[in-house]
Amino acid sequence: RWTVQLGEFADTIKRLVGDVALACSFISYCGPYNQEFRTLLLNTYFYNDCNERGVPVTKDLDVVPFLTTEAEMGEWSLEGLPSDGLSVQNGILVTRSSRWPLLIDPQGQAHSWISSREGANGLKVTQLSEKMFRNTLEECMAFGKPLLIENIAEELDPVLDPVLLKSIIWGRSPKIQLSDKECDYNENFSLAITTKLPNPLYTPELSAKVTIIDFTVTMGGLEDQLLGSVISVEKPELEEQRAKLLADVNANKKTMKELQDDLLFRLANASGSLLDDSELIGVLSESKKTAVIVEENLKNAAETEIRITETREEYRPVAIRGSVLYFLVSSMTEVDNMYNVALSQFMELFFVSCDRAEKAPLAKKRINNIIEYLTYCVYAYVQRGLFTAHKLMFAFLT
Repeated sequence: RWTVQLGEFADTIKRLVGDVALACSFISYCGPYNQEFRTLLLNTYFYNDCNERGVPVTKDLDVVPFLTTEAEMGEWSLEGLPSDGLSVQNGILVTRSSRWPLLIDPQGQAHSWISSREGANGLKVTQLSEKMFRNTLEECMAFGKPLLIENIAEELDPVLDPVLLKSIIWGRSPKIQLSDKECDYNENFSLAITTKLPNPLYTPELSAKVTIIDFTVTMGGLEDQLLGSVISVEKPELEEQRAKLLADVNANKKTMKELQDDLLFRLANASGSLLDDSELIGVLSESKKTAVIVEENLKNAAETEIRITETREEYRPVAIRGSVLYFLVSSMTEVDNMYNVALSQFMELFFVSCDRAEKAPLAKKRINNIIEYLTYCVYAYVQRGLFTAHKLMFAFLT
């Protein structure tokens, strides 16, 4: 495998500078946009600019494998980040950007992911309007705890400016000047900001201080989420098996990467003849044995995943119908701003429908029953809140 890769490295190194420039441009500028516009910026405007300047660059560069690994994406998935392309890109933007993230999160997906990701690290959640906001901020900075500021509007408190700009005063111990007070600063501190506004207007000054990321749920992302939800109701043991499988696969991939990194480090720092280095030979032998075991585990896991996926895909029509219904209901805000339905409300209707739909011994019949009841349940729920003039239109759309 390394022999094959060796032949590719020379060409890859030639294009490395241009590829890094594209990746940096992606992190710096693409956060506020949807996936289609991000691809347009990256593969057309940024790519053409590199070509005009004579910088070798990869055509149609995929930034996902360039900026992250399968093991890391597996961790994000276990933490609750949807596995669609846009969500994975958003995960990259959150973890790779040097600025703190401001997440446009009308459905609460980013809030759930950050809460799950940082929960074990003592995450504190606060709002700008809370009386103890300043105390919470100072505590998190002093002790290196993650902080999540939720539900902001279109402006931030100026007291946050030194934190956003990372204006750290380096001395015996790092400090940050907040208004008239110097506060302790721990380098383990992390900050995330979320807003539920679907289309906020932020000033260029604020955009320069934070990385704005559009976390609005996509139809594909919601479909995967609903598929997991319906499987957890209909076949909970299957979803548990899948979660365990993903965790095992992720652990094996991390082990493989750690082995490769350790081996490459030892080879790069070896002195004299490699054959005379008994310790390095021992590490090579052990690494080879472990790699064989890990590869066998990954092969078995792939076969198991195929079987699980086939069973899960039976219920895909329910997830597709649910996703279409949610975006239909959400689009009613274009008729009148009053018609706002939160994703959490819709998920309640989804679970109620799965619970109350008529049972059936055959999976196909059961799936049809859930789809019919879900359609009726959503229709009846939304109709109660519509003006009479809009009820017939919604009936036709449903």
